[in-house]
Amino acid sequence: MAAIVIRENAKATWVPGMASVRAKGCDMVRRAVDYAAAAVMVWAVGTALLQLAVQIASFPAPVAVTAFTLIAVTLRTRSTLPSARSPR
Repeated sequence: MAAIVIRENAKATWVPGMASVRAKGCDMVRRAVDYAAAAVMVWAVGTALLQLAVQIASFPAPVAVTAFTLIAVTLRTRSTLPSARSPR
């Protein structure tokens, strides 16, 4: 009689345990897909910026230097804005 009670309790706790494992597996897969998507987006933005730099460099020297200077000033100004500073 005691063996039947233990067996029924074991089955009852096994099913919710499997659901928990399945939920954790789904969360891990979703997190991996999110990280992969973020990596692809970073790669795409980097490639676009590299392509832009190559196109600007293909212009005549005065135009390219002016464009690179404006981009550098813009990036430096944006990085020194109060909203871009790290908290102390």
